[in-house]
Order: sequence, then structure tokens, then C-alpha cells
Amino acid sequence: MTTITEQQTGSEIPTLSTNKTLQTLKAIVDPIGYYRSCFEAHPGVVRVHMSPTLPAQQVLINDPKMLKELIASDSGSKVQAPGSLNGLLAQVVGEESILMLEPQTHKSRRKLLTPPFHGERLKVYGQLIIKLTNQVMGKISPGEVIDARRVMKQITMRVILTAVFGICEGERYQRLEALMHQSLEMRSGPLGNLLLFFPLLRMDAGAWSPGRKLQTLEQDIRQLLFDQIAERRDAINADPLNNQGVDVLSLLLSCRDEQGHGLSDSELHDELQTLLIAGHETTATALTWALYWLHRDPMVLQRVRQELSKTERPIDPEQINRLPYLGAVVNEVLRIHPVAMLMFPRRVEQPITMAGYRFKPGDVLLGCIQALHERDDIFPNPQCFEPERFLAKNFNQNEFMPFGGGARRCIGAALAIYEMKLVLSKILEKFTFELCPESDCEIKPSRRGFTLGPSKPVRLKVKEIGCCQLAAKEVAAQKE
Repeated sequence: MTTITEQQTGSEIPTLSTNKTLQTLKAIVDPIGYYRSCFEAHPGVVRVHMSPTLPAQQVLINDPKMLKELIASDSGSKVQAPGSLNGLLAQVVGEESILMLEPQTHKSRRKLLTPPFHGERLKVYGQLIIKLTNQVMGKISPGEVIDARRVMKQITMRVILTAVFGICEGERYQRLEALMHQSLEMRSGPLGNLLLFFPLLRMDAGAWSPGRKLQTLEQDIRQLLFDQIAERRDAINADPLNNQGVDVLSLLLSCRDEQGHGLSDSELHDELQTLLIAGHETTATALTWALYWLHRDPMVLQRVRQELSKTERPIDPEQINRLPYLGAVVNEVLRIHPVAMLMFPRRVEQPITMAGYRFKPGDVLLGCIQALHERDDIFPNPQCFEPERFLAKNFNQNEFMPFGGGARRCIGAALAIYEMKLVLSKILEKFTFELCPESDCEIKPSRRGFTLGPSKPVRLKVKEIGCCQLAAKEVAAQKE
């Protein structure tokens, strides 16, 4: 990477000629179509005006070489990733969430939040994920038609609630699960898109207004989270040795920064809110897409089943986590439907040249993950679902980045991938589905608040339960 402080060289970044208002509207209504039109006009990098909440100097990027340099610049002074650029997220996660913090504070907070989602701590959640998947799927009967996203949301909500709070039953758990479901449904539906981009609609305009309903839900959730924080803090203070749980809340309550300070209740609330939202909705959507693609392509489904049939019984989460073809399927789902459409915004602080282009102070750089994953020079036939591409090649972190990259990469990425593999393995070993006629067609993604999801329900009919080779093998192992 070349940095120039006096006389900068390199090419001028082209500007999209489309009217700025029309750009913003298309980016809100049809983000994928907007990104494609941007890079069809100017491949690799282009000046745009896609967000009304960001400064005017917006630059959209899907050039892997440029993204590599951008990620490398995270630790320097030329480019920063200030939390203030994520203003839209504050309405959902709170002002003290890790997503909203300035670079130095973010770095310290990240050190506190990362350990629960990696290494040995991650393995602790394996059997939990399997147990909760069995609980939800155990209520499904032969011949029943399920809405895949609804069922996947039940699983991922229980996983994240249990992983974060260490509770999976009781009145508070059930109340929090119900309220979170209502809140996320409001934010991810058609109304949620309007609430996201038009602040006036979030105002309390009376009992009939969506603003009143949303504020009431947020207040109820906030109180439940504070109650849980206070209860767990009191338990730890009363008996520290016997209350060192492996759930995220217990770990966060025991964390201290370099000055010996822990997180305040307000900071804990916003971090828990962030984990609940980010660790639930996105994973459920990815699992829904996985079930859709698996049942659209019988050959892929058969190959996954064959790989699963060779695993030992009873199921070993770590063995499942290492299965190459299952891993390729998960990666291909996250390639074609990345968790986030855009990387965390970066801001240029000093003149810089990357991949031969000049960037000016004040430029807000938006790495476009969706468009990066659609580059046919990296992923041939990008619109096709082809897991084999991940067996044939190891992609660089600037080519495949479903969870972002650099200093702002999602801290829950490893847990999300682990959870997807285990949930899919348990479902496929005991259930045989077929797509209902209305879902056995091309389903395009559409905006659901900050993310994308299926534009119509993915409905699956249960053909058989517990009669496949995998289930029989497990029964035989238990008898032995």
C-alpha cells in the first residue's frame, strides 16, 4: 500500500451519474440491484450517494486488492472505523454497543467480548446446540408443513438466549423470547424498513402508532435484561466460586479492563442486546437459505447425507465441525447470501492511494460484501449454488468475507458457523423434507431491515422422521 502525504498520485475515483435521490431509494428498496448497477457502470470502485445518514463522500468498493489494502490499514492512522458512522444501528443495539464505539474503546471492548466465542469456550456450546435443536424439531410431525425461517428462528433464539444468559426455561426466559420475537418481526418486515430509514415513524404518536408499540417492546426488553444482569451480579457477588458460569453474561460480569474496571449495567445491556439480535436473526436466515438450497439440489443434499452417515454415533460436535463438504455447503450459503451486505464503514483521515486510486480525507469507504461475492473472476457462475468451489480452492480473506474483515470483523462468526453445521446435521439426520410447490422455485432475497432474507416463505413438507440411515445408525450405537 502506498501512502502519499504531499502530492498524491493515482487515478481519480469515478462517480456514479445516477441522480442522488434515486440512488438512495434504490439502495433502500433493491440493494442488490443497486450494487450490481454501480459496478456494471464502474467496476471495482465508484463514488456513490446510497445512504442519507452517512457523509456525502461515499465510496463503494468490491475490488479484492483494494479491500485487502483497506483491511491492512485498520491498524494505521490513514483510515479509521469510527462507530459514529453506524448511526442507524444505534436505534437497535444502543449507543454503548461495541458496534457504536470509537476505535480505541472498541479495541478494548473487543478483547473482553471475543473469548466467549472462540476456542475451548466455543466447544462448550456444542451439546447445547444439539439439545435445543432436538427440542424444537421434536415438536414437528410427519406430513406437517413448516415455515423454515420460523422454525430456525426458534432454534437460534433459544441457542443465543441460553448461551448468553445460561437460562433455557422459566418465566423471564419465555417472556424475553416472546418480546424479542415481536420486536425483530416488527423491524425485519416491510414496516421495519420504513422504521429504519424514517425516524419520524419511530415517534410515539399514540396507542395506534408503530412507534408506541416499538418503544413499549424496547422498554419491556430493557427491563428484563436489567433484571437478569442484577440477579446474576448479586449471585456472583454472594458466592463467586460457585457462580462462575460459562454463559456470556457471567463471563462479561467477571471481565476487567487494564485499569480493573468492569462493564456498567448500561454497557452490559447494550452488548447483550447486540448479541441477541446479531446472534439470532442472521443465523436463522442463513439456516433458512441452507435448507432452501439443499432441497433445490438433490445431488448436494445426497452428498451431505452421505458424509454425515460416515460419522460416529452418538454425534460428536467437533467431528461434525470438521466435515469438509458440510463446511463447503455452509460457506457457499454465506457466499451467495452473506450475513452482512456491507463491511463496517471506514473513513479516510489522510490522503491515501489504494490499488492505484486516490482517496481523500472525509471519504467514507464501504466494502460491498454482496458484490464481492458475485465477482465471476473469483467465483465463476456466481449466481449458481456450487459448494464444490470451496473444496477446490482456498479463498483469501479479501475474497470471501461473509462476516466482514479487519478490526471490525464480527466476533460471533465462529459461533454462527459452528451453530449452522450442528443444526443442519441434526435436522438432516432425522428429517426428510421436500419443498412445497410454492417454494420450489427461484426465491430472491429482499431487504429485512439491516439484512437480506428470502422474499417469500420457504415452506418444507415433512416426508419422513427418524427413518433415514443416520438415525438408524445412532439407534444401533445406543443399543451397543
